[in-house]
Amino acid sequence: ALVDVPLFWTLMCLMFGVVLLINHICPLEAIDLLTLIICVTGYGASLVLLIYLIAFRCRRGRSNRYIWTSIFVLVS
Repeated sequence: ALVDVPLFWTLMCLMFGVVLLINHICPLEAIDLLTLIICVTGYGASLVLLIYLIAFRCRRGRSNRYIWTSIFVLVS
């Protein structure tokens, strides 16, 4: 978690920086940008929790590790 959370926040800030740069070409209203920030924050938090749940589930031996990886890719 000490690596995942700062990495997520760094990538999210970079992504919103790109959105703000493109905003000059295709302007977004403030409510749209706020909605986008809330949705991405919620999605990122749930994705980090999903990764930890899958890691905890696959911790014991080789129990369906590749099936969980495929499901994670499809969900993302």
